[in-house]
This record gives sequence, C-alpha cells and structure tokens, in this order.
Amino acid sequence: MIMKTASKFIVVAATSLALGMPASAQDDLSAQGILAIGKKTGACGIMDSMIQFQKTIRMEGGEAFVLRFWEVEAARLGMSVQQLSEQCNKSVSAYDTLWSTAEALP
Repeated sequence: MIMKTASKFIVVAATSLALGMPASAQDDLSAQGILAIGKKTGACGIMDSMIQFQKTIRMEGGEAFVLRFWEVEAARLGMSVQQLSEQCNKSVSAYDTLWSTAEALP
C-alpha cells in the first residue's frame, strides 16, 4: 500500500512540477530528484536562517561572515551568489508544489 501511494505521489508530483516549473527545473523528476529538492530546500533554509539571525542580532562582523559563507558556498557549487539565491528560490517553490501535491493525496 505504501509503495502504491508513493508511486502515485511521484506521478502526481512530476505532473504538478512539470506544469508549474520552467523546463530547466524539469530535468530530474525521479524519486531521487524529488529528494534532492527537499535536501536543497533544507540547505537553503539554513542559509536563509543565517541571514535572518544576523538581521535580528546584528552581531559584530556577522554580516561579513554571512556574505563570505554565501560566496564560498556559491563558488563550491560553481555559481555566483545571485545564481545560488535564484536556485534556492526555485527549490523552495518546487518544494512547496510537492508539499501541496502530497497533501492532496489520500
């Protein structure tokens, strides 16, 4: 029963993502691709938490640390900070679509 529900989820999620995502984001709609979206969204959430923490606490040197962290992470992934930010936004959007799809399943 779990496998049948999981299979149905993957099919519905893939269809939902395909309809709501740009072609570049549709490259991997496999189970692993769906898991990768969750993993990326989690990592982006942590990185966003760093920004929110610094905005709230205003720790001395914190802004430079957060910026440097984002720069190093972006470079590690072979992209600019702007590209990383855009990829994070797309991951969050895809995750939200997957979450809504999962909620609609019986």
